[in-house]
Amino acid sequence: MFDPNKIQSVINFEVFQYWDKMRGERLMPARADLDPADLRHLLPNILIHEVQLEPLDFRYRLIGTEISRHLNENHTGSWLSTIPHQKKPSKLWDMLEKAVTDRAPVIANPPYVGPYKEFKTIEDIVLPLSVDGEKVNMLFVCVDFLKSKRKLN
Repeated sequence: MFDPNKIQSVINFEVFQYWDKMRGERLMPARADLDPADLRHLLPNILIHEVQLEPLDFRYRLIGTEISRHLNENHTGSWLSTIPHQKKPSKLWDMLEKAVTDRAPVIANPPYVGPYKEFKTIEDIVLPLSVDGEKVNMLFVCVDFLKSKRKLN
């Protein structure tokens, strides 16, 4: 079960609170419920995956500029199944699959392997979105690059 108290990143906690507010009494909000203007200051850290359920796959629809700065390639429009180090089985795939299966947020802390050596870890929060309130059709992700573990308190 998801515990928001385990979120280390201040920006990921803000994104979670926004997602939680937008879903209201529903299991998860729809993409149409999210207004990019509400999160303008966080857009560089936002990533959106389209979800294909059968067979399961994930397509990069949007990659924020801060995320792109840390990647070696632009994967916008690509399916994870076509990217060797991201296709199943990979930690990234497992994290996204868990959000789809559980229809609930997922937090992950993969090690940082990008070009900027001052960063030590990453915190990802994966938030499911649904048009019908039942099946996940998109994943709303916020990625924070951390130089050290941060505490909200």
